[in-house]
Amino acid sequence: MALKLQEINADVDFPALARCLFESYEDPPQRFFHVFFPIHGSGEQAREDAIKEAADRLKLWHTHDPSSYWNKVVDTETGKIAGGALWNIHKENPFANPSASEVTWFPDDSSRTFVEKALVNHSRPRSQRAQRPHLYLFIIFTHPDHRRRGVGQQFMDWGMKKADELGLEFFLDSTPYGRPLYEANGFVYIEENVNIPMTDAPDEKWKEVQDKVGPFTFWLMWRPVRGKYVEGKTVKPWEEK
Repeated sequence: MALKLQEINADVDFPALARCLFESYEDPPQRFFHVFFPIHGSGEQAREDAIKEAADRLKLWHTHDPSSYWNKVVDTETGKIAGGALWNIHKENPFANPSASEVTWFPDDSSRTFVEKALVNHSRPRSQRAQRPHLYLFIIFTHPDHRRRGVGQQFMDWGMKKADELGLEFFLDSTPYGRPLYEANGFVYIEENVNIPMTDAPDEKWKEVQDKVGPFTFWLMWRPVRGKYVEGKTVKPWEEK
């Protein structure tokens, strides 16, 4: 059973990518996933509606963002997607003229406000350190049926090669599950980001999403240009005077 890295076909792949994404983050369940891809309601139909919304939104993001690049790993025997990765190849400073993304995937109430605050918190460490062109790994996932078969490493190999070709630094926000892979590839821990959106007057809608998500932690990680890092000697660009 061969697993092959391929560029996606944006016209047809997003429904299968979204389904693989959900199945990946449901096993084991990762509570932060609700911030980005919520299931509103209960039952199988609510889940199917959420997968469709995610597929449509991911395609829309990809279509309208010139920095977006997707690839997938495919089981060549079955044709099924074993994993996916969404990259942002920033050839300019993406934080020079930031534009707020409307959180259309939540209703227009305090649950949306919670998610807007969570997204600002999530991007803060990178926005403070990556005020330059860089490569960013936004989403990465491997289906449970294909774990420990090198899917994640195929994505990392592609990303490191692309960053080196373009002479770019490489940033990512790591979950607890992903950090060993990134450290094995020479990524440097930069900051722990414990995400706890705050409000002075939480109502029931705020509390509902807060209970589902809870505080969640990512680690900002970094790979310098061409991976050349020596502890105590390499100067991080954001620390230069």
